[in-house]
Amino acid sequence: MKKFLLFVFLFFLLIGFVMGLFISIRESKKISGVIIEIISDEEMRATLGTSNYKIFFVDKKQIYPFFGEARNEFGNKMALIRKDLPQNVKDFVIRHEIYHLQDEAHKGFIARELYANLAAAYLEPFGFLKTILLTLSDINRIKYYLSRI
Repeated sequence: MKKFLLFVFLFFLLIGFVMGLFISIRESKKISGVIIEIISDEEMRATLGTSNYKIFFVDKKQIYPFFGEARNEFGNKMALIRKDLPQNVKDFVIRHEIYHLQDEAHKGFIARELYANLAAAYLEPFGFLKTILLTLSDINRIKYYLSRI
C-alpha cells in the first residue's frame, strides 16, 4: 500500500512538473522578445513589441520586502528593481516585472505571481533559483507572501 501511495504521489508530482514546464514555455514567449537598452547605472529601457517600459534601479529601503515592483503611473509603465541584488537575480526580476507590465489576463495575486515567475524562470533559471534561496533566507519576505495567500 505504501508503494502504491508513493507511486501515486510521484505520478501527480510528475504531472504537475510537466504542466508547469508547459505553462512556463508558453508564458515565456510573451516576454522572450524584450529588448533591453542600458541608459545609465540607474536606468534601462525595455521594448516589447510596440510597448516601452522604463526600468529603474533603486535602494533596498524603497521597495523592501520586494525585489522588484511593476508600476503603471499615469500611463507610464515602469519597473523598480533593487540595485543590491546579484546580477542573475536582477535579470530574473526584470523579466518577472516586465511580464507583470504586459499581463492583462491574470487578476488575482496568486495567478499573477505564478505566471510571472513561470515565464521569467524559463528565461532566467539560475536567477529564479537564486531568488528562491534569497526569499527563503528573509523572514520578512516569507511573512509578506504568506499574508497575501
